[in-house]
Amino acid sequence: MTVTRRRLLAAGVTAGTGVVAGCTSLVEDSLSSKVATVSGTALDETGYGEHTVNEVVIERTVSRFGFDRTIEVRNWYAEYDRAIALDSFGLTRARAAVVAVLTTPQVSVLGKTFNPVGEYSTDELVELIQSRYDRLEVGRSVDEQSVSILGTERTLTRYEARARLISAGTSFDVFLQLSEPVAHGDDFVICVAVYPQVHGLETESGAVRTMLESLEHN
Repeated sequence: MTVTRRRLLAAGVTAGTGVVAGCTSLVEDSLSSKVATVSGTALDETGYGEHTVNEVVIERTVSRFGFDRTIEVRNWYAEYDRAIALDSFGLTRARAAVVAVLTTPQVSVLGKTFNPVGEYSTDELVELIQSRYDRLEVGRSVDEQSVSILGTERTLTRYEARARLISAGTSFDVFLQLSEPVAHGDDFVICVAVYPQVHGLETESGAVRTMLESLEHN
């Protein structure tokens, strides 16, 4: 399965605007989230660095009484990485350990929140993949742990997977960790990590936990 964060967002926004279009009033033509970032202290502690923080804008047209209306949804995507040794794959070091955080706005109509991203299961959210990897084939989930994200306890699930590291053009076994979405302020926050398996072992879950528990979202 090859998917991207933009494809997931597009699917979520399409469903969300369909719900809003069926209501009596559409409050806004533009919905915006606020960026969620890892604290500098956590980056220093884990050895990760900021790779990119950018806005992902999706536009969708909805119909109401024969009239079309375009809704713009502005999401934020922050990605962090760390170089790790991959000697067994013929690579000395590569920035192959990646942690990403997505924020997407909640849609509220008549006091009720509508955004399918906030209701997705962890299995469905596995489609949120960084551009660092592609051709990701996700296998079984191997464990779960509770993690505090922005003051809310959520489940962080780890999957076995196989993916191609774009920068090296090499495929290998990886672990993928994915959080349940967190409702915080007016947004949903979703976290994902991908890192290589080293002889079937994982070496990054502690760092991932430290980073997720340090998130800042104002």
